[in-house]
Amino acid sequence: MTATETALEQASTGLTYQSESDAPWEVVSWSSATGEVTADAVKKLGKHRTGTVTEQSVDEFFKPLTENLDWYGDEEKAIAQQYQVLLATIKANLTNPKVVKITAKTKATVYVVGQAKEGGWVGLKTEAVET
Repeated sequence: MTATETALEQASTGLTYQSESDAPWEVVSWSSATGEVTADAVKKLGKHRTGTVTEQSVDEFFKPLTENLDWYGDEEKAIAQQYQVLLATIKANLTNPKVVKITAKTKATVYVVGQAKEGGWVGLKTEAVET
């Protein structure tokens, strides 16, 4: 495991992406991928045959996850803080990170992928159920 993969794994441990399934994050690595990350390439590398592909910036995607709202209790504040650490880790370890969501019916696979210092593309993926 590369230093980038280890950093992302450590920063995402214990976090789930909240949807109807609350799925954990897992590290993805495509060491042979080169150049800037594209949504179509992520779809192909992730072996998705079908699905609608959308792309957004990491700041836009993580904004609702990192906000610390007035009404949050200790648990929500801790989760938001852990997401702030995760976002900082992504920005520190990946060049040009992007969020790519591939949606088929009510299930979406969310990738946060960028170029790794060691070469190739590295990131995180999770599942979301959206009904």
